[in-house]
Amino acid sequence: MALFSKRKKQHHPVIPLLKDMHSHLLPGIDDGAQTVEESLDMVRAFQAQGYTKIITTPHVHSQRYLNSTNDIMHARDILLEAMEKENISFPVEIAAEYYADEHLLTLLEKNDVLSFGDNYLLCEFSFLMPPVGTDIIVKEIKNAGYIPVLAHPERYEYLNGNVSIYERLREEEFLFQANLPSIYGLYGPGPKITFEMLAKKGWVDFLGSDAHDAATVDLLNEITATGVVQNIIRHGIRNHNL
Repeated sequence: MALFSKRKKQHHPVIPLLKDMHSHLLPGIDDGAQTVEESLDMVRAFQAQGYTKIITTPHVHSQRYLNSTNDIMHARDILLEAMEKENISFPVEIAAEYYADEHLLTLLEKNDVLSFGDNYLLCEFSFLMPPVGTDIIVKEIKNAGYIPVLAHPERYEYLNGNVSIYERLREEEFLFQANLPSIYGLYGPGPKITFEMLAKKGWVDFLGSDAHDAATVDLLNEITATGVVQNIIRHGIRNHNL
């Protein structure tokens, strides 16, 4: 008879992430899906992973993808028509990922932006240089009636995981949306380490795939099952309320 009984390790059931709020699956509009067939492959992949809803977010960037709201909605109509022909019934909502520059401020003045959920507005910074005037950007987003959400904060490697900069962004009232592929090391070690830091701080408000192709979507359940992601989900993220 053993003097000490071994304590059984508790296994929590994996909590799925059923709603995605960052992807690039509209055909031929940015660096995501280039054809309707690729778009349909991505939709089918989300279905196969058990997702119940996706909010796709094409780039709006004055220097690279100057997509107007009309351009985005036209691409949406092409996708929805193709889905109907293929008898694919699946909720696809439309928002956008806005590059944080003067063009965004102009669009906010015109109230010509595509938000998601409870008036969340997804925006991104340059990958090459630190942003200037983030406080002004937040102020204008909020004045227009939206809540600023910073896409993939872990991927701006010039921040070098600097906690004080992330603290300042949080103080400016940015919410953070982390990319699931980051924790899997698909962008390299830097974003993975920073993702872990943001998770530990409780600074991950949304989780998104940022999927540009079906191959990324195919990995989502495997990534979601990792301990770091499960801990984020258990402590509450805003995806569930979308």
